[in-house]
Amino acid sequence: MLKAVRLAGAAALAALLVSGCGSDGDDGKSAGGTDAPSRAEQSGAPAEGSGSDQGDLAGSYVAKAADGPVVLTIAGGKATVIAAGHTCTGDIRGKILDLKCADGDTDRTMGLVKSSGGGKLTVDWEALSADDVFTKAASVPTDLPSGLPTDLPTDLPTDLPTDFPGELPDGLGG
Repeated sequence: MLKAVRLAGAAALAALLVSGCGSDGDDGKSAGGTDAPSRAEQSGAPAEGSGSDQGDLAGSYVAKAADGPVVLTIAGGKATVIAAGHTCTGDIRGKILDLKCADGDTDRTMGLVKSSGGGKLTVDWEALSADDVFTKAASVPTDLPSGLPTDLPTDLPTDLPTDFPGELPDGLGG
C-alpha cells in the first residue's frame, strides 16, 4: 500500500513539473498558498536524479526576505535553513526540500527549487506566498586556526559569597 502511495505521489509530482504549473500568469501562486506539491506528494517522491541535482545545488546561499535575512545550506542530501529566528533542518531529494524546524515553525519546511544557475537559486515555499531568491555565498574558509581552547577553565574559585544583603546601601540603588 505504501509503495502505491509513493508511486502515485511521484506521478503527481512529475505531472506538475512537466505541465509547468501556474502558466496562467499568476506566478504559480493561488489564493491559498502555492501550487507546489503537497507534503504527502513530496515526502513520497523518490530520490531519482538527486545526485546530480544536489551536486549542482550544493553550497551556502543567502536571501533577503520580508521577514529578514535567510540562509540556506545544502550538502550531502541534507539542507538547513536559518530565517526569522528559526533553524530548520532536513533532506533535499532532487529539488524538493523537506525540513523540520526545532521550534515547530512551518514557514520554510516544504519547498521546491524552481530555478538554479548563475549563482542564483529560487525556492517556492509551500507555506509562503513569496519565493526566496538566494544568491550563492562565497566559499567558506577551510583553513581555520588551530590550537583554540576547547575546554572550560577548571581553576575557577568555588568560595564565592552567597549571602547578599536584602537592601542596597544608600546611593547605590536608584
